[in-house]
Amino acid sequence: MSSPAEIKAQIQGAIEQVQEAMGAVGGAQSQADTAIGAATAATQDTASPLPAEALSQWQQAKDRLDEALTLFQGGADSLEQYANSI
Repeated sequence: MSSPAEIKAQIQGAIEQVQEAMGAVGGAQSQADTAIGAATAATQDTASPLPAEALSQWQQAKDRLDEALTLFQGGADSLEQYANSI
């Protein structure tokens, strides 16, 4: 059986991995913002509904990235609380 110190170290490693994932999600959000802005500018004068559909889908994806960050952070906070309790 692992000691409390070993468990805490493993938990800290998991939290660090999630923090790296959160950084990657943050980068994806930034790239999505850039893409949404570029596509909006490029298609602002079109009468076609397709660009609006695409932009809506991209915005939904970005919103889900925001949700993912919130969930990652919540999980990390809970796991850190657990580590502090052992």
